[in-house]
Amino acid sequence: MKKIIGLGIGLLFFVSNAFALDFGIAAKAGINGVGLDLSVGLTKTVNLRLSGAAIDIDGEDETVTVGDDGAEGDIDAELDFDYGASAVLVDWHAFNSNFRFTVGMMKNNGSADITGVLVDDIFVDGSPLLTTDLGPIGGDVDLGDSYQPYVGIGWGRGAGGDGGFSFSADLGVAVLDPDVDLEATTTGGYSQAELDALLVSLEKDAEDDLDDYELWPVLAVGVNYAF
Repeated sequence: MKKIIGLGIGLLFFVSNAFALDFGIAAKAGINGVGLDLSVGLTKTVNLRLSGAAIDIDGEDETVTVGDDGAEGDIDAELDFDYGASAVLVDWHAFNSNFRFTVGMMKNNGSADITGVLVDDIFVDGSPLLTTDLGPIGGDVDLGDSYQPYVGIGWGRGAGGDGGFSFSADLGVAVLDPDVDLEATTTGGYSQAELDALLVSLEKDAEDDLDDYELWPVLAVGVNYAF
């Protein structure tokens, strides 16, 4: 993500200098982490904005429900997050003010390493899976593997308006597209190939459980400067 943000910032600086466009920069912190925005004024009230943020969070406890309906159980897991997001946004500063409406595409770059254990006996695709059938569960979670729609509102001095410092804020909603990959070693009852097939079903169950977070709130505050 850092390479993408760096290339994007370089591109916007090149475009702004080549075509003598107004531009702005913002430092921010929020749910998606700490990062930077860079804006180019397309018109006096419309800005193109590249946004990027990142943060690491270690040791978050999470319970994920898996298994067939009526025969479900939990995986107690610890997640170490490498979290962040990047976005390509268009801001409309309504009535040439600091208030803005924002639409665009955001990719949640968050990923997590999973370590956990199955704490309940369950059924998977009609087959029993006991806690004694497998060892500790490992794997990873990707919260997004593509750019998804984002809508929001915010506040900040537009690149196409008067220059100077201002407080900045964003409040919006992004779409997540979680993907789960699990692995474990058989300890009896199933061959490794059979257990791997059951884990594929558990991955789908875990993704369905994470769909509760499909609409992800985005909140960030900071300071920006428009040139």
